[in-house]
Amino acid sequence: MAFLAIIGSKKVNGVAELHSDLIKATIFKDFVKVFGIDKFTNVTNGITPRRWLLAANPALASLIAKKLGSYDYIKDLTKLKKLEPLATDKAFQQEWMAIKRACKVHLSFHIKESNGISVNPDALFDIQVKRIHEYKRQNMNIFGVIHRYLQIKAMTPEERKTLVPRVCIFGGKAAPGYYAAKTIIKLVNSVADVVNNDKDIGDHLKVVFIADYNVSKAEIIVPASDISQHISTAGTEASGTSNMKFTLNGGLILGTVDGANIEITREIGENNIFLFGHLSEDVEDLRHRHMYSGAQMNPELKKVTHPQKFRWVVWLMAGL
Repeated sequence: MAFLAIIGSKKVNGVAELHSDLIKATIFKDFVKVFGIDKFTNVTNGITPRRWLLAANPALASLIAKKLGSYDYIKDLTKLKKLEPLATDKAFQQEWMAIKRACKVHLSFHIKESNGISVNPDALFDIQVKRIHEYKRQNMNIFGVIHRYLQIKAMTPEERKTLVPRVCIFGGKAAPGYYAAKTIIKLVNSVADVVNNDKDIGDHLKVVFIADYNVSKAEIIVPASDISQHISTAGTEASGTSNMKFTLNGGLILGTVDGANIEITREIGENNIFLFGHLSEDVEDLRHRHMYSGAQMNPELKKVTHPQKFRWVVWLMAGL
């Protein structure tokens, strides 16, 4: 069907700059030879600021409008660049953070009501909400949570006092027949049961899976983020739009060099985003080395995943 669509279409566009480059160099390269490069263009996905700022976070939208003199920026987000001189303004920072805390309190109430878990709104909210899929790597995120849990468990009470409390929030749906994705949901919830009931951990770390994720819940979650994770394997995310929603609400992105993360970085600057991981052109060689060259697992990761070193992860995966 995709091949027929290419033949019958005047233009074919990718939905992010990296995605557009990849389709021309990989799956559709033969069509590029036949039809020429000009048939293949790029139109990056987008979001509507009316919903994801004006409706979802009216207090922040109002603050920005007050500083810019109007709501015109809702139709033209390039006007947000005029806020840059206020980045070091203490009064503006305090107003901004007061709005952020109110959003976190709102989400905290929702979590208490839906999950029965009390979370501290003054903790760092580390959020990953999107469709559950192996390439989006919620499994890597939850392994990171387990690693953090092990580190905290190994600390003395005095050392724990120096920690910034963190709430790790997951959300998303799995396709009905997607067994691996449902196993990831099971693992997240099982880890939450262990972490949230460990008296040694207390408020230093909480884990929450928000069920039945939808747009209405996203409007509560997105404005409350301190950090949002967009960590797909480079070259696998066509674009992504949740990263745009979180950024528009003043959340910091922790992400890979993939999809629209690249274009967001170009707009906001490398100092305002946390990127890590390999580039898309290196991924296939990396996979080959892992499969055939005896690449060694990081010792810290081995503590999390190796059944002899850390058996309870296996038990959680088995649902025991």
